[in-house]
Amino acid sequence: MEYWYLWVLLAVLCIATVLVLIKASRASARHSRETRRAYAEIERLAACKAEFRHAAAETVRAADPARALDGAFAVLQSKLEAAEDSDRCFAEMHAAQQNVYTLYWLLQDAETSLSAFFKRNGEPLRAFAPRALEAVGAADLFQTAKQMYAMFDEKNEEASLDKAAVQALDDAFRRDFARDALLKQIREYEAAHAAEIF
Repeated sequence: MEYWYLWVLLAVLCIATVLVLIKASRASARHSRETRRAYAEIERLAACKAEFRHAAAETVRAADPARALDGAFAVLQSKLEAAEDSDRCFAEMHAAQQNVYTLYWLLQDAETSLSAFFKRNGEPLRAFAPRALEAVGAADLFQTAKQMYAMFDEKNEEASLDKAAVQALDDAFRRDFARDALLKQIREYEAAHAAEIF
């Protein structure tokens, strides 16, 4: 037993190897789940795009409100991805297209808070959020978004972020935000502007 410390070192190395393999296995499984989720989302949006490309008002009105918004987003996103200059493409889109695209992203962040949308997105989506809410008839949400945008407006030198005001606006938005009702308003807007959007 002259070299007993080598056995101890071997045992420690074996334990470390097992721990590394377990951690790597978990990371690989998590990566696989995320990859499958991403592919499922791509397939879902591709199906939405196929379903709603050139959709008529009747098709939009007959669709589930969330599916109709996903369909419009998929159609518009594919146009932006195909364009050489996506910013220019978005700027040249019809106002109804810009509004629906903006509302899609607003709804993605609205579950967190209204300020989350303004923090995660830049122009022109920030500026279009109040306009888009007004266009679909969400008057209370429009007023709140308009006030929130005033604090995030990069062109307004007098704009400043007041944490208490942001919190109050987030609370007001959360109080007035009814996802299902807003999705129905968006679907009606999409149907009324189907020729421009799809």
